[in-house]
Amino acid sequence: MFVFNVFLVCILGMCTELSVDGQICLLSLDSADGEKVRSLMVNGVPVECSQSLIWSSDIRSQVTDNKITEQEVNRLRSELLVPGSRLDLGNKESKIPILLIQHPGKAKGRDRLGWGSGWDICLPKGWSMAFWIPLIYRGVRVGGLQQALQHFQYMGSPHVPGDFPDSLAGVQSALEKESQLLEKYTKRPPAKRTNFIKHGILAPFLCPWEQLTREWEMRAGVELDRSVLKDDHGSEAGAKLERSVQEEDQATEEQLHHPKDINLESGSIVSTEQNLVEVGPKEAQGFSVLRNKKMLKMLSALFDPYGRNTSHTPSSELQSLVNPILRDSPRALVWVRLAMVTKGSPELHSLICIPAQEDFIQLKKDKLFAGPQEPKHSDPFKSKIVKQKKERKKQKSKSKHEGSEKMEINADLSVSDQLTLGLWPSPIPKVTTHCSRLLFGYVTHGDFSMAAGCGGALGFVSLTGLLHLLQQTSDKIGIVLLRNPSSLQYRFAKLIIDA
Repeated sequence: MFVFNVFLVCILGMCTELSVDGQICLLSLDSADGEKVRSLMVNGVPVECSQSLIWSSDIRSQVTDNKITEQEVNRLRSELLVPGSRLDLGNKESKIPILLIQHPGKAKGRDRLGWGSGWDICLPKGWSMAFWIPLIYRGVRVGGLQQALQHFQYMGSPHVPGDFPDSLAGVQSALEKESQLLEKYTKRPPAKRTNFIKHGILAPFLCPWEQLTREWEMRAGVELDRSVLKDDHGSEAGAKLERSVQEEDQATEEQLHHPKDINLESGSIVSTEQNLVEVGPKEAQGFSVLRNKKMLKMLSALFDPYGRNTSHTPSSELQSLVNPILRDSPRALVWVRLAMVTKGSPELHSLICIPAQEDFIQLKKDKLFAGPQEPKHSDPFKSKIVKQKKERKKQKSKSKHEGSEKMEINADLSVSDQLTLGLWPSPIPKVTTHCSRLLFGYVTHGDFSMAAGCGGALGFVSLTGLLHLLQQTSDKIGIVLLRNPSSLQYRFAKLIIDA
């Protein structure tokens, strides 16, 4: 991650506990300082401002060790002849080196430029509370982890470490989040929790980035081979390849509707957790997040929400732009920002899907059309779970009367624990074509944005799937569908790439 236009300012502060008067008052900028502020904005901060004693570990330790305790300060205040007057410690007053880091805020895109601008204060160890209380008295507002997360969401910036799925820290954070959500889910009774199998959600607590990018890479390769065969060998060979692709998709659909034929121990269907763990050490062989500025700017221009590209790019020029990207980064993820077109509030791990042609036709007929609905899926594992529960009850009652061995009961318990009502087993089928709309991304942060006045979300989409969106008409470029894991309703959203 790179940070640009950041100012480092080092100053020497005095003991703040002596100047706190116990009254809250907001500070205002003097008119005489306005010219200095404008000069700093134009010319920047001199290089000498980054030179400070805070870089020395010996001085930092000395400042921490020589700190006067709050108890001692209160005792000296009580001995003042005039109560409430300023306490003067003279040479005993502490001198604290402070490092100020200025952040310019949001600098990409057009929405809310400058949002998040502010200062980071770096202090020696042991001086946090001494500066915290005076800052509160001077009008500084306090926010916790949830507010910090919303702050990054309004800025449209990735949050460390969850929004870096191609790093080891991001993988570990995703696994910890999955265990927390799974524990919360299983604590609720089965009748009071969402059946994600019926909603068509294969991975409600973990985003299978590895499987998503691999499926889109295979899909792009098949489409590329199909176009090559049609161009080189005529329509007959292309039609033959298309029939083979349709047969493969049909076999996949039959496998989804008949999960009893799925071998859960085989390697034909990939386990999301296993893939996610294997991504970290061998990053080059798996997926990656696209951070090339040139490519991001080109994608941002193609999906411009403000209509700077008034005329749609011709198909020949578009193909020349798309092919090098697919060749260099077939399994890349792109960081995107989503804004709801009408109503709706996205949630964590919401699905980002490609609309079908009939969705745009329906939207053109009815401007109030909220979006299509996902047909309810069948739960093929429910009967098996019920059967396992009945067998376990029989074995428990049998063990009480006949005193059978406990090893058999433990074996049956381990088998039944593999299946959870409402959740797919660990090896999941194809994620892109499991629902009625083509999936190409997931939401990592979603909520109603008070800054924008509508629902907003941040997430990652497959680069190959993103380029598939360019097949839409020019006035519908960048329109996607969002669906929360606990809902069957798709809603329209606008996809934006800030670069």
